[in-house]
Amino acid sequence: MRMIHPAAWAGLLLNAALAFMLFHALEVMDLSTLEVAQQEAWEELRVLILETVRPFYLTLLLMQAVALFLIVRRAPFALPVAFIGGLLTIPLGFVYLLGSLLTYYRIKYADFAEAPAGYAGARYIFPSFILKKMRIFAGASFAVFVALLLLDSFNLSVSFLALTLVGLYCTLRAGKNHALALYDDSLTLTPGLLAPKLLLPYSNITLATLRENETIQFEVNTPGGSRSLIWPLLTVDPTQRRQAVEELGAALDARGVPLQ
Repeated sequence: MRMIHPAAWAGLLLNAALAFMLFHALEVMDLSTLEVAQQEAWEELRVLILETVRPFYLTLLLMQAVALFLIVRRAPFALPVAFIGGLLTIPLGFVYLLGSLLTYYRIKYADFAEAPAGYAGARYIFPSFILKKMRIFAGASFAVFVALLLLDSFNLSVSFLALTLVGLYCTLRAGKNHALALYDDSLTLTPGLLAPKLLLPYSNITLATLRENETIQFEVNTPGGSRSLIWPLLTVDPTQRRQAVEELGAALDARGVPLQ
């Protein structure tokens, strides 16, 4: 369970805490100060929430916990279960979904070494093109959030505030994790926005293939055996993709592993 990202636990605990506070408040609510008609209406609402909504919400929390276990076990249907449990508990569900995806990619690339922080001395660095997209996403989400506030749609605006925060996090992450960097003895690359930045020594790469869908497939020797790694060229700015392929191919060719 150490592989589970803290954001996933935080999202799950926040959803559980919110549920406990809301349902407990309904249980102890004093209706005696209300008029008779209002007492009846509130009592009907309270019964509906406690007898119908609460079991459903608790089931969603259970789904979220089970989904994390399934992600760790690499179950193929783990992410759909996590998305169902997370989307139906927004806006706090966004925190859980982000943590679930970070956990998924942490597990997926567990056989590869992560690049150490502050890894310097790169001959070529290609920044993440996803950074531009995340800036647009965060800006658009914030604009919708402000518009909804001005329209007095508070409940919906909270969801877009959560999306804005997620967008800002992803923007910072994309800015920190470049798409590709080439060093004298190794390369570092980030397979996706929420994937870790990986360190691949040239001596561990046995095959590199440029595929028609604008991805490069590496065959890499790891402590767990030979593993395939797909790196999408779409993570590089379109104006730099040709240079990235040429420089990567030259670096691999110099080590006897031509880019096919």
